[in-house]
Amino acid sequence: MKLNKVNLGIICATFFVGAQGFSQNSNVVSAALEFQKYEPAIAKDDLKNAKTYLLQAKRYIDPAMKDESTKTDPKANYYNAVINYSLVELSGKTNHEDLMLYRSDSIKDVIANSIKHTESKKRYKQDVDVFFNRKIAQAVTIGEMMFKQKNYELAFAGFAGAYQMKQIANIEEEQEAMKTNAIIAGRNYIDTLSKSGESEKALNFISGALELFPESADLAISGVNIALDNGDLVKAEAYFDAAAKSSPENKILFSNMGSIYLTAADKAYADFSKMEITQEGYQQKSEEVEELYTKAETNLKRAIKIDSEYAEAAYNLGVLYLGRGEKLKTTASQMDFNNPDYDDVSKRSQEMYKKAIEPLEIYIKQDPNNSGVLNVLFQVHRNAGNTDKALEYKKRADAIDAGE
Repeated sequence: MKLNKVNLGIICATFFVGAQGFSQNSNVVSAALEFQKYEPAIAKDDLKNAKTYLLQAKRYIDPAMKDESTKTDPKANYYNAVINYSLVELSGKTNHEDLMLYRSDSIKDVIANSIKHTESKKRYKQDVDVFFNRKIAQAVTIGEMMFKQKNYELAFAGFAGAYQMKQIANIEEEQEAMKTNAIIAGRNYIDTLSKSGESEKALNFISGALELFPESADLAISGVNIALDNGDLVKAEAYFDAAAKSSPENKILFSNMGSIYLTAADKAYADFSKMEITQEGYQQKSEEVEELYTKAETNLKRAIKIDSEYAEAAYNLGVLYLGRGEKLKTTASQMDFNNPDYDDVSKRSQEMYKKAIEPLEIYIKQDPNNSGVLNVLFQVHRNAGNTDKALEYKKRADAIDAGE
């Protein structure tokens, strides 16, 4: 019997693939051995050797993550996950430049992706859970201990670290609790910095914390308040935008910011009113005033849209329109009757008085015996040309003032 001819090309190709697979499995084993040396070194705080072992483990595992034979293998991915996580951890303990790249978000994606590949084999999924639960427990212990010692910065780091690890390892249990604890610790740290006059440091912390928790209205509002205390409306606006995005139905937030813009607008107007029309920066200041009043109006109206009976926002919106009406009326009274802008300014004044009526009437429904607001309603109706309604409010105000 004759032997069939053998295709040597197929044999060579098969041997090459088998050899590659063997080589990469060997790399996985070598990576595991180096990683096993790393853990005792880091436990002893021997950062020099810990770094050497870990980077060597990384050199072994990287080729395995690119090869078809091992890139989805559960064991290889388990070591890829724990090695890369440990590099992130080590980069936080040192300032070595060659470890800085492990602080990027892309490394977290690498870790999370490898964890998913361990799920196909129970043993390595359990190993992942054991590894990360141990790290999480350590972080939580640090968070709790530091919080008790009122070291709120490290308490935040502990709880935030636990939260991030739960996210990366896809451990949903108590994930929100870690987030809440981190934000509470963060707010305490912000308060501590504010009380000690370290507002810039507080703002830097808030910016970093918001990168971790972009949906935290509490952190963003803290940023708004500190920035305003510093007179930095630009920074306050940036934090306000973050707060508004995370808490779009927070009527108090929009009402407060509207009031802040209103105060800033009135201050800007006071400066503007002292300027001559020919003075440099006159037009720019005029536009600044208009922009601030517009922002105040927009946010107060947003608060009322959320709650149509929201008295505080309604009152401030009414005050805004009344104030603008009064300012325009004063401007008109100082103009020559032949001035081509006179009619336009007078008309705008009347429009502002009319716009003040609705929000102030929302307010007076909830505080019907407020003689001050009743008198304001008397004024706006009178200036709007609503004589009968003006007299009605005047009578109510007089009756309250007389104790009737």
